[in-house]
Amino acid sequence: MEISNIIISACVTIFSLGLLVVSYASYRKYKTPKLLFICGVFVLFLVKGVLFSLGLFITEISAFFTYTIWGMFDVLVLILLFVATIKR
Repeated sequence: MEISNIIISACVTIFSLGLLVVSYASYRKYKTPKLLFICGVFVLFLVKGVLFSLGLFITEISAFFTYTIWGMFDVLVLILLFVATIKR
């Protein structure tokens, strides 16, 4: 386990939490359903970050979440962001 992996994972997780907070504050202000949808996307990304961070310390988690599952998770997040972008 390299310290750089831990630092990058922590930064991504904290950044996704920050984006979630900002998007939720925007939703509370403007009440746009698209912003609520984007909040859901950032929740998924935050969950991925937390699971990935835990996987750096707990081998059972890292063994379960292979690169294929991480890749599918990323594709799901990207699809949801695309849908939120093109949704009227």
